[in-house]
Amino acid sequence: MSKRTDLRPEVSQGVTDEHKSAAGWVLASVAYLYRTEQPDAPVDILGYPVAIGAKAYEATGRSCHGGTGTIARLARDAAPAPRDGISRGAYALELADAARRLGFEWDDANEPAIPRLPVPGPRRTGESGRVPAPRPEQRKEARR
Repeated sequence: MSKRTDLRPEVSQGVTDEHKSAAGWVLASVAYLYRTEQPDAPVDILGYPVAIGAKAYEATGRSCHGGTGTIARLARDAAPAPRDGISRGAYALELADAARRLGFEWDDANEPAIPRLPVPGPRRTGESGRVPAPRPEQRKEARR
């Protein structure tokens, strides 16, 4: 006897535009990873599906609910299988093309929205190196 909480694999979930968009992001993220970390090393045939699954898990807010499996499956099906001996950098180009086909756009909108501004340090002046705080009598004179 089945219960409401049992998984029913015969009932498939529909693929939404959000799933396709997330799968494109997953492929773009793995492409970025492969391009920036050890691009000359060969693609690990076992590590590749793990990277896809990990990025899909990240795309769904680190939850198994929300289509993690669907997103990972879409991403894996959209990209060509890695060939024996292909470098991570060369395969990153193929992953980027597959991400574009899923609708992922490579533009400045994908950059972080909050700019990173340097934090100003203490002001320095003269030989002492620090600007002294104004003395109470100097503050009174400045108000007049």
